[in-house]
Amino acid sequence: MSALFLKIFNMSVSASWIVAAVLVLRLCLRRAPKWWSVLLWGIVAVRLVLPFSIESTWSLIPSIETISPAITLEQTPSVQTGIPALNSVINPVIGSSLAPAPGASANPLQIWISVFTAVWIAGAALLLLYSAVSYGRLRWRLREAVRLQGRIYQSENVHSPFLFGIIQPKIYLPYHMESRDQCHVIAHEQTHLRRGDHIWKPLGFLLLTIHWFNPVMWLSYVLLCRDIELACDEAVIKELGNEQRADYMQALVTCSANRRTLAACPLAFGEIGIKERVKSVMHYKKPAIWIVLVAIIACVVLAACSLTDPVDSQKDTPSNTTAEAAAETASDSVSDTTPENPAAPTENKTDAELPAQSYAQEDAPAAAEPDNAQLDAAISAAVFDHYAGDVQEGQIHAESHALLATDSAADANGTEKLTAFLLVLQGAYHVDGGTVMQDSGSYIPTAITFQISSTGQYTPEEYWEPSDASYSDDIQAKFPTSAAEEALMNDQAYIDELNAACEQKVLEAVNGAGH
Repeated sequence: MSALFLKIFNMSVSASWIVAAVLVLRLCLRRAPKWWSVLLWGIVAVRLVLPFSIESTWSLIPSIETISPAITLEQTPSVQTGIPALNSVINPVIGSSLAPAPGASANPLQIWISVFTAVWIAGAALLLLYSAVSYGRLRWRLREAVRLQGRIYQSENVHSPFLFGIIQPKIYLPYHMESRDQCHVIAHEQTHLRRGDHIWKPLGFLLLTIHWFNPVMWLSYVLLCRDIELACDEAVIKELGNEQRADYMQALVTCSANRRTLAACPLAFGEIGIKERVKSVMHYKKPAIWIVLVAIIACVVLAACSLTDPVDSQKDTPSNTTAEAAAETASDSVSDTTPENPAAPTENKTDAELPAQSYAQEDAPAAAEPDNAQLDAAISAAVFDHYAGDVQEGQIHAESHALLATDSAADANGTEKLTAFLLVLQGAYHVDGGTVMQDSGSYIPTAITFQISSTGQYTPEEYWEPSDASYSDDIQAKFPTSAAEEALMNDQAYIDELNAACEQKVLEAVNGAGH
């Protein structure tokens, strides 16, 4: 459920950028027809429910995943807003206050996200309950309404006219309404009916129920309701003369309702923004053709920019062709023993499968390129040894890693050394009913330096991790340039495979122990 909450949260943040664009467009194109504003809110709604999107350089969304699901695995948690200046303000605070303490049995972010998930569910349930109770109470009040004609009813329990119902909507009027006002009210409510507003408004409230934690969505819903009424007023009065418009304004004032709460329904004639609607009717002028065309073009452009995701610049990096770039790539790249696909997680070991501290490389001279299987085993052993104190009795320790680069050199004594630059994911797990559950863990860029003996044995010399206080600076200083960029900018591309590899190893360890 926490993963679902983070997904909803990220979708809500993405949609908030679109709301900002809609507010700017509404301000710049005040003379555009009112139905256009309602259409803009439709684009926001699509963004809120769209489970997927295509990538485009036109995208207005700075980041599609502000909070990664893997944040609970990070040694130094961070968010990616897509705005570097904002990241530099937020991430130091998050990193210092929410980083897991060494040896802690649980990551504080796991606890907080679980709490936020529970609060989100409770809030959504309360809003749904409020809406259902309000709907039921109003339906009970209207049980004795009398049909006037067609779908139009009158009731003594109605103080302001409105359209009520979703599947079989009906127009309800109060008794003793003047025939002049009644004519305009019915025209207004029938316009709502033709436009399907009795469906769109409840759908908007449903989206608000899901995204209730975002204040931008509350503002959006209020403005949606206002724009629906303004668009309906405009559709009615454009066919009226000046005298009839004055009567329409009088009907608005007469039927105004003193409502201060939000609801999914009904669509009341005098419910929202009476002063604004009266001014709109009073100053209405048919929009010029060029304004309508500009509004339509703006709507199309907004849809193209808001319903697409930003291109991941780290996905496809073109090869460098200059001599300088080639030299840097050669010095920073993984050696010939690096897997063909470095993003694939290397095989990790559970505690029961741990090899010895050093690993023999059979029939290999000291100057030979390191054997990849032996290097992977040495890396796994070093990781397990480094985090041994964090694993409690009964837990299963698993790790996986992505090898970003290696650097080989010999010291003054001629001892061969190799430094592996990695993304390491490790954790303590248990299995509950066949489901792998993580108790604690980390996901962090790591550099491990090994001594390679004359017989080809790997012995860990240094296990390096960046400090919380200077996380990015430490990585940039320690890692080769390309590996540092990958670790800082594209680390989330590895997390799913690494996590899946750890879970698979945990299951294999449990199944092996069962036999």
